[in-house]
Amino acid sequence: MNIALDIGNTCLKRFVVFPNGTTSYASWCIPTEKSGLHSFVKATLLSCGVQTSFASAGRLPLNGDACRPSITWWIAQTGNLDGRKLQAAIFEERPKDQFQFLTHQDILIKQNVDAPEKVGIDRLLAAFSAVNLHGGKPMLIVDSGTAITVDLVCDQTFHGGAILPGLSIQSQVYPAISPKLPLVSLYKTPKIQENPAPWANACDFALPAFPGKNSEDAIKNGLYWGTVGAIAHFFDWMQGQWENLRLILTGGDAECLLSGLSVALPPEQIEHRPTLVSEGIIAIAGVGTVGNATNEEV
Repeated sequence: MNIALDIGNTCLKRFVVFPNGTTSYASWCIPTEKSGLHSFVKATLLSCGVQTSFASAGRLPLNGDACRPSITWWIAQTGNLDGRKLQAAIFEERPKDQFQFLTHQDILIKQNVDAPEKVGIDRLLAAFSAVNLHGGKPMLIVDSGTAITVDLVCDQTFHGGAILPGLSIQSQVYPAISPKLPLVSLYKTPKIQENPAPWANACDFALPAFPGKNSEDAIKNGLYWGTVGAIAHFFDWMQGQWENLRLILTGGDAECLLSGLSVALPPEQIEHRPTLVSEGIIAIAGVGTVGNATNEEV
């Protein structure tokens, strides 16, 4: 069995591919030193289990005797969490497992950029995954996490793009502009809660209505529609050069941005694929193209 771990700046994503080809997906906030990495691995990453497609099996925990066969963990690291420490914590519970850390050299995609070795591995994995799914078709890939990356991929080549601050990072700017401006969230409840908390199904979002009638709503409009407008501008710009351009959305805030982008752009040209980066990891592992994953509630 193969498991992809995508270690981002804010979240840790786990994507499981079972021997019969079915998949399962879950995500948590990055464990902090305070909460303890070992306790997170034992109490959450392994013990919560994964949803299987076999009616008799149900949830399959990954710790103890419940899942004896060796697992290969394919790890991509872009955030600050030390993947080697995570490996050590998993190894304590599952000493027979194998671990593979992906590098730039593992991602076999052409790059038309100045310094290929400096491109974020998550951006390359998303591009590789998109090519694995759609071949040489022109695509604009938007990965909306702590940062929002907007990258052009066409003719099976990564051409680079733009990096914007993520929605959460942008929201923190307003109180710095003036103490009279509040810190706002686009979500009715905080999307990222105290670790370890799942967020994959927590898109409790209301589309901001313009014009905003108070400071909080005005900030939400600038924050949200400014970001949607920037992405839509890049799309329109590139669509003038590449026919049948497709926008692929992934990342923690993808579902949130999907609502506005479906207003600003033709919905039929937009694809929401939450597991895009993880699918790229699994494709490199040699499993090949995988189907839509099941979002787990843990």
